[in-house]
Amino acid sequence: MNATAFGLGPLPGMDLAQAADVVLSESPLPHIPQLPERGVGSDAIGRTAALLEIPIGLGPRGWRVAARKRTDADRMARDLDVLEEAWHGKAAAVKVQLVGPFTLAAEVEMPNGHRMITDAGALRDLTDALLEACAAHRRDVAARFDTTVLQLDEPRLPEVTAGTLKGATDFETIRAIHEPQETLLRFGEHLLHTPKLVDDTPWLTVDPRTCDKDVLARVLDRGSRIAIPTMAPRELYRVFDELQIDPARTSIDVYAEPAATLVGTAANYRAAREMAEELSKTT
Repeated sequence: MNATAFGLGPLPGMDLAQAADVVLSESPLPHIPQLPERGVGSDAIGRTAALLEIPIGLGPRGWRVAARKRTDADRMARDLDVLEEAWHGKAAAVKVQLVGPFTLAAEVEMPNGHRMITDAGALRDLTDALLEACAAHRRDVAARFDTTVLQLDEPRLPEVTAGTLKGATDFETIRAIHEPQETLLRFGEHLLHTPKLVDDTPWLTVDPRTCDKDVLARVLDRGSRIAIPTMAPRELYRVFDELQIDPARTSIDVYAEPAATLVGTAANYRAAREMAEELSKTT
């Protein structure tokens, strides 16, 4: 097993240089820090939307298609300049995190106030724009470092696939999208970070202690790679014993849970790294 460890993106505070130091010092696979406390546009949706050719700004209820691009659209490029200086010669592969197409379409409204996911054409256009933005972003990062690893965040995917996403009014029903894999596979090899276990996903985050064990067994039987939160190795092996699956035949990474401070974040990253090292030794 070639286990690695990483953070998922968001970190506390507003100092990019300090966050970058924690990420590089404690994570075998460093990632671009997200600092939501910086303010408007610093959340995952805002950061991803700023990369799109489609102009997206704040509306009455959240993010909405706008008439012009935001003034902070170049923030990512400025952040990358800081990281390039801080990580020069120290980081090879760097993980980039973007919000996936379904969550983005669920969170961004069209000018008429309805979620983009309610319109098949709007969802298609947004997905195409995200694909282009993702490719350009990865090229920009790869030009500064060696390679990139992509993480797609889909916190809304369970609602999207179950058809429980709320519309603009109490009377609007948003149709369920039961087969998200075809769209997600267009983004190539990536880590899917979502609360829902999705079949036919090559690499995804999952908590084996709390997830649906039957679905987890199918995912592992198909050879998927999983990233798990930090836990005692015996807890992990207990799940594998229950599933009657050999952990040595599974690719397992460890992700660090978020913390309220950078000191706590560093401790969580260190614990994730140590667990990944332990997994590599014992399997």
